[in-house]
This record gives sequence, C-alpha cells and structure tokens, in this order.
Amino acid sequence: MLVGGFMTKINYTIGIAGHIDHGKSALTRALTGVKTDRLKEEQEKKISIELGYAPLYADQEYSLSIIDVPGHEKFIRQMIAGVSGVDHTLLIIAADEGVMPQTVEHIEILNYLEINHAYIVITKVDLVEEGLLQLVIDDINHHIKNTIFENVSIYCVDSISGNGIDLLKTDLISDLKSMPEKDHSGFFRMPVDQAFHVHGIGTVVRGTIVEGSISDRELITVKPQEINTEAKSLQQFGQTVSEARAGTRTAIALKGVDYHSVKRGDVLTTNNHEASNRIDLKLHISPNLNKAIKQRSPIKFYTGTSEVYGRLILFDRNEIKTANEEVYAQVELDQTVYATRHDYFILRRATPIETIGGGQIINAPAKRHRFGTNTVKMLKQQSELTIDEAIIDYIEEKGVAKEKEMINELAIDPTEGHEILNTLYEQDKIYLINDLIMTSNWLEKYIQLLNTELTNYHNHFSLRQGYPKAEFVQLFPVKAKTGKVIVDHLVDQGHFKQKNNNIALPTFSPFIDESLKQDVDLGLAKLKQDALHVEKFNKYFPTIGKDTILDLQQYLTATDQIFQLSEELVISHEAFHNAVNHLRNQTNDTFTLKEAKEVLSLSRKYLIPLLEKLDELKFTKRLDNARQWNNQ
Repeated sequence: MLVGGFMTKINYTIGIAGHIDHGKSALTRALTGVKTDRLKEEQEKKISIELGYAPLYADQEYSLSIIDVPGHEKFIRQMIAGVSGVDHTLLIIAADEGVMPQTVEHIEILNYLEINHAYIVITKVDLVEEGLLQLVIDDINHHIKNTIFENVSIYCVDSISGNGIDLLKTDLISDLKSMPEKDHSGFFRMPVDQAFHVHGIGTVVRGTIVEGSISDRELITVKPQEINTEAKSLQQFGQTVSEARAGTRTAIALKGVDYHSVKRGDVLTTNNHEASNRIDLKLHISPNLNKAIKQRSPIKFYTGTSEVYGRLILFDRNEIKTANEEVYAQVELDQTVYATRHDYFILRRATPIETIGGGQIINAPAKRHRFGTNTVKMLKQQSELTIDEAIIDYIEEKGVAKEKEMINELAIDPTEGHEILNTLYEQDKIYLINDLIMTSNWLEKYIQLLNTELTNYHNHFSLRQGYPKAEFVQLFPVKAKTGKVIVDHLVDQGHFKQKNNNIALPTFSPFIDESLKQDVDLGLAKLKQDALHVEKFNKYFPTIGKDTILDLQQYLTATDQIFQLSEELVISHEAFHNAVNHLRNQTNDTFTLKEAKEVLSLSRKYLIPLLEKLDELKFTKRLDNARQWNNQ
C-alpha cells in the first residue's frame, strides 16, 4: 500500500499456542528458521518461558510474523499476553499425546478472545501410526465443539522431517493475504509485553500494536502511570522503521523514561482515555468450572498483556454455580489497568488456579452499581449497543458532551467518531451549540421544562421582567458556564428573550394582576396628588405585601410611571416632568441650590434627591456651587 509516497506494508501476527512440549517452538523454527527459545533456562529445560517472536514472511506488500507462547500452566500469563493481539492462531497438539490439560485451557482462552482465524496443527506425526493419529483427530473434534476451532482446517506435520510444513506455510500465508486489511486510523495502542534497557539507547519496550499507528518522534503516553514520553525510534525484527502500524511486532525506544517504571501489562497510547480499577464485564463462564465462585471471590484479571488481582462482584446472585452460562458482573482490581469498551479479557481464580471464564468489557472505567436485576438489565443493554448507540448513550448520560472528551472516553477512532456525529446531526438525533453536543431529545425536554418553569414564574411574579438569568441557567443539570452558553443560544433562536439579565417567554410582558389593579390605581392616584411632597412608597400601597411592593416599584419605574429619587422617595412621572419644566422656565442657564429651592418650594429632603436625579439623567451638569442646564 502506498501512503504519503512511501510503501507501507500490511502486517499480520500469528500466535502459536498449545500444551507444553507439543512442539510449538520446533514448529516455529521449521516455519521461520528462527529459534525462539533464546533464554538459557529455556534451552536447558527445553520449555518456553517467555514469548518468542519470529518473522514468517515478507514481500513488498505484506509482513507476517509469529508469536510462540509458553504452554506450561505456570506461564499462562505469558500465553494470554502473547495471543492478545494476534490475527491468526495455530493450536498445536502433539500426535503422540493428543489433547492435554493446557490444550483445553488454551482452546478456552482463545475462544473467549474470539480470534476467529485459526488452524489446528498436529505435530510429531512421524512418531505415530495412522490409526492413533485418527484417534487424536477424533478427540480434537470432540474438544473443539462450539468453539472458534470448530470446522477449521487441521494440518498434520512433523517439524523434524519437514513433513507437511510447506503446505501449512503456503496455506497460512495465503489465508493471511486474503484477510481484510486492518484499519490503521484512530488512536495508537500497544500493550507492552517486554521492557528492558539498551546501552546507549535507554528504555525499550516491545509489543504488538493492536490499534492505529505510530511514527518516529511521536508523543505517546504510558498507561496507567500517565508517563508522557516520545517514541525516539522504532524497530521491527531489528530493522529501523519510520512508522509502525496495527498488527506489527514493534520495539519502541522511549525518551526520558526509566525502564524500571515500565512493565508488562502497561499500554502505550495516544489516547487520553482513563485507566481504571473498576470494570463492567460480560462474562462467559467456563464449561469446565469445577467449583462455585462466590461473591467478591479473589480473581486474576487479564486483558491485553496485563495481569491484575482483584475481586469479582456479582449483581443478581451471591455465587456462580452453573458452568457455561453468561453473567453480567464487575471486577474491582487492586491496581488500575488501561482498557476500553469491547476489549477482551480472561478471568481466572486466584487460588486454586482455574479459568473462570472470559468475554468482553462493557465499561472501563465503571461506576459502582446496586445489587439487583436492574443493574444486570442495564449492563446487558449497554453491552449490546452499537457504536452509534454508545455515542448517543454517552451524550445522554453526560447531558452535554464535547467531541474530544467523548472520543477519548469511549476510545473510538476520531475520524469515525466525527463522521458518526455528523450523521447523527443530519438525522436530527443530536444538537450542536458551538463545541457542545447534546441529544435533540435532551434539549427538547429541557426547552419544554424551561417553558413550563417560565410560565409558572410569570404567573407568580407578573410584575417582574423575567427569571433572573443567573438562576435560570442553573435549571440545566450542567455547569453554569455551559448553561449560559445554551441559554444565550436559545435566546438567539427566539425560544426565550432577555432584558436586563432577565429571561422571559417571547410573548411575555410584565403586567399588574387583576387582584392588585384596584389597589395600585388608588395608590398611584394619591402619589400624583402629592406631587413632590411624597411619603415613603409603601405608604401608598398599604394592602400590598412586602415581597410584592419592591416588584411593583420596579415595574412602575420600568414602565415610566414613577421616578425613584432615593431609596425611600418616589414621585410620579407627571410630577417629575412638571417640576423639571417649571424649574427650567424659572431659572437661567445656570442656577444654584438656593434658586431651585425658591422656585420649587422644597425642603432639602426632597430637593437634593431631585437635583441629583437631574444630573443622573443628564438634564443638568454639576458645577462647583451651581448646576448648568444641558441642551436637550
């Protein structure tokens, strides 16, 4: 494939699994010419302890490699780590021994991980007669019923003589080349299965890239420690590369990172998705379960290359008694792990060692849930969501979301996520306000709620211009800053109107309720009659309560029926303008306080507030000991 002017290969990885001493390493060597048992202890004991890697095939378009995983029960963690990112599996069974305990366990683990491209390879066929070989095949067929290995091709080979090796290799390469190419877009993610120090280079980690791609000098994060670093250099089977993509075994040198701070089970990624120690699971219980699993039983949790101790939390029972059933549960882990929705996992009993089951992650991180069938129903529903539905579900749960945060938390491909949002917007399922995302149902629900709230408010406080905006935005179950953005948008769209930091329905105008009208009319008439020699405002409306009197004063001021001279003194609009006209007609361009007092026959109690109101309204301009009329 040509990308950006450079040829980029399509990469696939094959995992070889099976019981100890069934010839996995010998088969890898026969297929690739590489001896994967590199440790002295492995060579002395003739068993694989660590994961072994070897390139199988490469041309201008493809790069295929093999992972040889340990078969001994003690090294099951390495086995799970090795197959967590493979595209194709070879299950190895020796002809002279047939199906063995680790064979069964590997079948089970690979089945839970849903590695759907697989072959069964019977090794050491030169050591047995045809009749015994057929018995082995019959036994294999019995054990693979209802698993991913049912109906896959079975190859009979001998790694020493080379019998059947060429056919297996040819078919394997052909099968891999016919597979759909991996999607390399989205966030980079590589579970670490090895970390070590190289003199002159520093910390180097190895793993199989399971998502996205990485370029030389790209910024990445080590999870769950949240160590930000840079990919100093990339290598694949000893060759330096400028880019590595999903499906490839890659070694990455990390800038400024102590190799003691990185270990198997960590994850390198470009995603900000949060690591967690609480994870919701869709768990398939092993058909080989021998003993009941009780509530909060100690467990080992495996996902990617990580192995973490924790406890199993059940929601609709206090123990698991029945094998081969589906359970919705949660694990509470002793350490945080980096995992995302739909990642596969394996669950094993801490002691005695036994595979409990496996399946897919529903939520990571997860919340604490109540015990009961409602939680199980909720988890089941969430596990069945499509990516579109998961996005809608996420937005509805948040109320108001942002695209970048959503993509990080759901750990989805940014391009795919953006396209889905555009489609949902075109379908009127979501609504966008600047960078805020909400479902259309959510917004419509709150518009209706706010309309009802405003209607009730206007009826109860008919004299007010509207609902105080600072309080109104808090009716949304979001932060005040976000609520303000939404309210401003709804005002712009005509759903509401705003005046003086008050929000009202578009058709609303303040009014005097019929129950108050007679008392208000009488009070205003008396206020006009008293002209400039007024009493306190509330004296004119003795039947109106304290809570309403301030609203009335503000209403009458806003509707130009009164002028407020001070906190206590209010005069009618008519009295104010009569006084202004009379004073202007009886004075020159400038006048003193004494002249104003003589013209209006007012004491300082009324005169000073009146003159200050003239200054405030720009009728006059204050000089040292006088006032000057402005040209109106």
